[in-house]
Amino acid sequence: MDLGLKGKVIVVTGGSQGIGKGIVEALQAEGSIVINFDVREPTYRVEFLRVDVSKSQEVKGGIEQVIAKYNRIDAVVNNAGIESYGSVDETSEEEWDRIMNVNVKGPFLTSKYSIPYMLKQGKGVIVNIASIQSFATQRRVAAYTTSKHALLGLTRSIAVDYAPTIRAVAICPGSIRTPLLEWAAEQEVGKERIEEKIREWGEIYPMKRVGEPLEVGYLTAFLISDLASFINGVCVTIDGGLTALIPVSTPKR
Repeated sequence: MDLGLKGKVIVVTGGSQGIGKGIVEALQAEGSIVINFDVREPTYRVEFLRVDVSKSQEVKGGIEQVIAKYNRIDAVVNNAGIESYGSVDETSEEEWDRIMNVNVKGPFLTSKYSIPYMLKQGKGVIVNIASIQSFATQRRVAAYTTSKHALLGLTRSIAVDYAPTIRAVAICPGSIRTPLLEWAAEQEVGKERIEEKIREWGEIYPMKRVGEPLEVGYLTAFLISDLASFINGVCVTIDGGLTALIPVSTPKR
């Protein structure tokens, strides 16, 4: 299906690996012009600007470079994110600020500096990559979960303030096979048992596996496209049915 994204100018933050890479690859497959804002240089072919999304001047400068080159910006995908473990009393103020600066301030800044151009051109889409932890949480991820809840508020605010010119949508993935997921597995069981732990997590899902970055990528492409033109201010969950599941045992048939 042609999503009508050929030639669209789209910024993806944190596009060098993981979910971000899957988003970039899906958009490139649709013919979009993708600019990756990241602090990590990609190992694959994509236009790259070294931008720390937590720093206002770097984000502003990156958006201005995109406009100077292409004279428009059709969509921004706020994917860059970091995670750490810790309950509220375990989390230092410095670590709290680090998580919030990337996961919440970053999407705020990219939105702030791209919205004026979207308004001027008469159209635009902002996609925030949130999480199923925007709705519920596991133990000892207080800062991360709080940041993902905050992204839903940002999404709704943009959707209401700038409609009908600009749409804002959040995507809430479950466990997706990424370096971040591998890191989380390593924290629990060590490097030698990463694959075993990821399979164990996958068994929790009704689909009996974790997701893949390209699956989030093609959902993102659809939500940016005009086929999704009436989807605004909501979070679309992509979690293999996990949030539909009540985790209690029932008699076997």
